[in-house]
Amino acid sequence: MLRSSRPSPLPAALIAVLPLIAGCAGLPLIAGCAGRPLPARPGPTEVALTPAPASPSPDLNAASDAEMGGVILVWGNTGGAPPRTWHVAEDGAVIREEPGIVVATRRGAWRWEAGEEQVATSACELWNGIQREPGDGTGTRATLVRRGEDGRQEVITPPAEEDLNEIHHTATLIGSVGPYLFVEERTYRDGCGAHGSEGAAFVVWNAELGAAVDLLAEVPGAPALQEAAEVILDESEEDPGAARQEEDSPELVQIAPAYSPSGWLRLTAQLARSACYACSDGAWSSYSRSATVPLTERPKRLSAWASPPTQLQAFLARTPGVTLGGWSRFDQER
Repeated sequence: MLRSSRPSPLPAALIAVLPLIAGCAGLPLIAGCAGRPLPARPGPTEVALTPAPASPSPDLNAASDAEMGGVILVWGNTGGAPPRTWHVAEDGAVIREEPGIVVATRRGAWRWEAGEEQVATSACELWNGIQREPGDGTGTRATLVRRGEDGRQEVITPPAEEDLNEIHHTATLIGSVGPYLFVEERTYRDGCGAHGSEGAAFVVWNAELGAAVDLLAEVPGAPALQEAAEVILDESEEDPGAARQEEDSPELVQIAPAYSPSGWLRLTAQLARSACYACSDGAWSSYSRSATVPLTERPKRLSAWASPPTQLQAFLARTPGVTLGGWSRFDQER
């Protein structure tokens, strides 16, 4: 399945011989076609953050955000700068702001933290018999840490895989909707085959309950999304029939939230279908091509967050240039 939470690495022997016996056209996800490097991903642009206007704030040592009532937490950035979280009062005024991403739940405020860890790798033998020493191995651990009291949620852990010569794993919070955090994992693996490969995984985490949810299974109208993605993919290929198997329909692999300048929720769906290594666009994995289409019907559990409250609209109106990543409140429903 394309949306497997931990894609399995290809056996080194299989990767080594596939480019010698197979062409690029019509190969499934496990095929190998050397000769095309994956596109580089652009990095963040460092731009000075423009502080949001603040109003006189109460003594935060005497009352927490939850106790003050009506406060929402808004996170995002301006000009591509690192994300910040604003604590916003009922009138849209900023009570305070802080670096990083913090999400409100009825169990308190949770701060997103992610860090890199070392992952063990192994020596291996290349297809031409040359011995290669263990390479670099890194993985990302992402957690939610509760503010002001003990509490920790393990959202993403580094992969535990054997017999890999090199592995690099990342986890990126691409957005949030209320207590739901949308996380994309990407893992590059090299097992001494003809080339390494990259795969992706998608996780939606409910900070209120401290557990992952299968939001993709709740997306309505999947067949229509597949048809729309298929049209886009066919138009981008010179010979759609040769580039894929006839029964290989695009699979829903990820949905991503975004917000309009006034705070209205928008969702997009990413669908991918198999392709050879050299045929891949690298957007989802080294062995797939994908298309992104608007999500016209949202999962029911996100409906309560579709329209912005008045205080969010007021905050955005008085804080120009903010790219909204998500917002949450302490009295939210599950």
